Amino acid sequence: MSRSLPRARAALLRSWPACALAVWSAAWRAGLAAPDDVLHTLHDYAQAHEIDPAPGTGIDAGGTELDLLHLVGAAPLTAIVSPAPGDAQGLPPGALTEAALSAGEVLLLSRTGAPSLAMTAHGTAERCRWAVRALSGPVDLEALGAERGLGDLEYELREAVAEAANVIAGLAGPRTGGPADLRDALAARTAASTLDLPPHDRQRVDRILATVTQLDAIIDLARGPGISAEQLASADDQLRRLAALTRRARTAAVNALLRDYRTS
Repeated sequence: MSRSLPRARAALLRSWPACALAVWSAAWRAGLAAPDDVLHTLHDYAQAHEIDPAPGTGIDAGGTELDLLHLVGAAPLTAIVSPAPGDAQGLPPGALTEAALSAGEVLLLSRTGAPSLAMTAHGTAERCRWAVRALSGPVDLEALGAERGLGDLEYELREAVAEAANVIAGLAGPRTGGPADLRDALAARTAASTLDLPPHDRQRVDRILATVTQLDAIIDLARGPGISAEQLASADDQLRRLAALTRRARTAAVNALLRDYRTS
């Protein structure tokens, strides 16, 4: 478990707050983390958190980090979904899916005798607001992320890293700096999107998430400044496919941990 990253103070919210809240709350419920560990993780993302529920959820507005912890920790089942344009992953059309597409992730919570909830985070490193909406229909949270084996995904990711590196090498453009600058840029993007995990025994999950983070950084650089529109268009389909793989792999790895914590 790494705690090497400083608390975020930049204007933007760090990547994957919903994944972090899901796994740390599940670890707390399983007795593998303390409440303070969850709160510390939330503070790595923003100095303050508040709940912004939609009408009909039965959730009070203005809740803080402790309310988030108890809301997510009390859910019998939790799962992460990472939708993208053209791939809503079963989410219904409307405000929920739009918010999930904007955030890149959504945390789904089951409730006993009540509709399941969907949570998305938005804001800055100073204040993060968690939008909470009720799902309009049933969702099989247990099955989410279980359709692909982690072993197959890990194999695909190893090949994808080499493919992405070849893509970015082929996008020769007016980039500034040399190889050292490129390494620094990759390192900065990787650090900003690294997902710190609670104690667990899934080394394959660690490897998958590390590879996904590296792959996301390469894709981000390939779409960055210094690339002509013509060059980007020629590589866009390839980059989209690689980005879709990272979404599937991250979702599967996080949901595998959530299932492990439920049964521990």
